[in-house]
Amino acid sequence: PDARMADAKQARKSGKKLRVLCLHGHGTNKDFMRQLQMAMCPFRTTCDWRYMDGPLDSEPVVEIRPFLRMIQQKDHHTWLRKTEGGAAYEGFDEAVKAVHAELETLGDVDALLGFSQGALIASLVANELYEKKKIKGLISVCGVDSKRKDDQFSVPSFHIIGKTDGLRSRSLKLYEAFKGPKQLVEHTTGHKFPSSKEKDIAAKLAAFCSSIA
Repeated sequence: PDARMADAKQARKSGKKLRVLCLHGHGTNKDFMRQLQMAMCPFRTTCDWRYMDGPLDSEPVVEIRPFLRMIQQKDHHTWLRKTEGGAAYEGFDEAVKAVHAELETLGDVDALLGFSQGALIASLVANELYEKKKIKGLISVCGVDSKRKDDQFSVPSFHIIGKTDGLRSRSLKLYEAFKGPKQLVEHTTGHKFPSSKEKDIAAKLAAFCSSIA
């Protein structure tokens, strides 16, 4: 087996947590993801979470504006640009390169986690790395599809979707593009991380993390 995969497995046996790079959603930043989204979710102690910003500047998305005073980082970012008319995205190559550059600095990780648009970019990068035996899994929270018809992913994946999310249909399209081992769970609200009260999701994610350790 790949030496880094073997080293990671040995680290898991020694009690070290899975190392996961997290990609925020459109119009937010790594500080928001760390302080608010991850603080709300029931699995915040499951892994060693790391964070990065998207490569493009953005206005803050409307939903986070009430929280801006709580966020130390003032710049907001995104991963992709919408084409004229909003029918498609562009900038995939730049976004993927940005994540690879971050990984060059950060070092090896066991999995990627993404929220919304960040989940789409995480899927693309994780699939590349999985095919090279350099990563083990992908966690998508309210991920959205790419609006392209040819996306297929083989990396093992865990998908969390909001039952009342206005983008739920796009989350399901992203889920359907995964052809490898995958699991889908739903939380009770919308386009956000699940509440800390949803312990069943935490348990299922912990099981997924154990399965790729």
